[in-house]
Amino acid sequence: MPDRVAGTARPRPTGPSKPPEDALRQDLDRLMHERGLAGMVVFAHDRYSPEMYYVTRQKLHYAIYCRAADGRAHLIHDPMERDQAAKIGADQSTFLQHGLPRMIEREGSPARAYGRLIADTCAGLGIRGRVACFGETSSGFAYEMLEHVRACDPALEIDRSFPDVLSVARTTKDPAELEAIRHAARGAVAAIQRLRDYLGKLRPVGDHFRSNGSGPVTLGDLRRLIHLEFLEHKLEGGETIVSQGRDAGVPHNRGDDAQLLRPGTPLLVDIFPGEAGGGYHSDLTRTFCVGQAPPELRKVWDDVHDAFRLALDGLKVGEPCRTYQERVCDLFEQRGHVTLRSNEATQEGYVHGLGHGVGLSVHEAPRMGGPPTNTQALAPGMVITIEPGLYYPSRGMGVRIEDLVVVRDDGSIENLTPAPYDLEVEPRG
Repeated sequence: MPDRVAGTARPRPTGPSKPPEDALRQDLDRLMHERGLAGMVVFAHDRYSPEMYYVTRQKLHYAIYCRAADGRAHLIHDPMERDQAAKIGADQSTFLQHGLPRMIEREGSPARAYGRLIADTCAGLGIRGRVACFGETSSGFAYEMLEHVRACDPALEIDRSFPDVLSVARTTKDPAELEAIRHAARGAVAAIQRLRDYLGKLRPVGDHFRSNGSGPVTLGDLRRLIHLEFLEHKLEGGETIVSQGRDAGVPHNRGDDAQLLRPGTPLLVDIFPGEAGGGYHSDLTRTFCVGQAPPELRKVWDDVHDAFRLALDGLKVGEPCRTYQERVCDLFEQRGHVTLRSNEATQEGYVHGLGHGVGLSVHEAPRMGGPPTNTQALAPGMVITIEPGLYYPSRGMGVRIEDLVVVRDDGSIENLTPAPYDLEVEPRG
């Protein structure tokens, strides 16, 4: 990718006007009014920004987007991204049109120059009052930039509310977002099915497996197979979890690619592919055992599967999201497992929340657990995971089952990742 070339041309930017409306942007405007916000600012600082993608529907890596609560918006962008910028439906100008190189010299630092640009653009849109600010940059840079915004225009106040307006907006998905998530979920299901088929064709050789005359199968071989399937669906895999035995007992242990796949051992595979270059994600976990599962592993898997069914089958619009975490804790504790509710410091047993929202980030609102202060209710449009697990690294095992579901407008639940759950895979190579 070519570097940016500084220039000095400064044509007059177009004045602000109201962009074509869509459901997502109308929802943002409604939320800003409800929360008493005068507007919002999103800054992409030479990198992909989920927030910029959300508000513009384009993958702009270097831009400032300002939006007033009445729907008027202005985008300042890099000329090299002018084709993407043209699709946004907002008035726009380029950094060079604002004389950014000279502004940096005049203001004394890039952060202060961007702060000046933000303040001036907000003034041009008539934004006065609390402004929600988002972006991808270092905390020190952001602090200096926002401090200078306030210095340039004391009528602006930086919104500090939690949760912020974009987190609230992203809690539910519109049809276009759901289609992107469905695509990622289809790729995840295909990858898990490809893995299961591959495991079923392996040939056991003592304490390891071989495939079609090749060397011993490693966890790295399995990871590469999964990622190849992602590529077939134009997805990226991120830090896929492929762990076994003791490592499967630590929820976010990514696994050791050099380890040989072992028979009779839990193999935990947690995949969360998303659109290539940034975009919407999916999330899916299955636990396998190649060959016959030991009784202890089977018992733990059965308990997790029962908890999974209890939570998934009980989902109901209007109920607090954390209700399902309490039900899963009840089941696990009744069966002798420690949970975070019974021992908040435990590192064995049930050691995490039941699930989370999925969208532009793998983990976003709502939380399907958390403290009693989490009063978020299940609502149509939410895309959530249900993922109970039990973890016993001291006993060389961990089990998690996870599906991604969407709450439809009529309150019904659609499973986006309907892959088989079976624990055992019988190698027939």
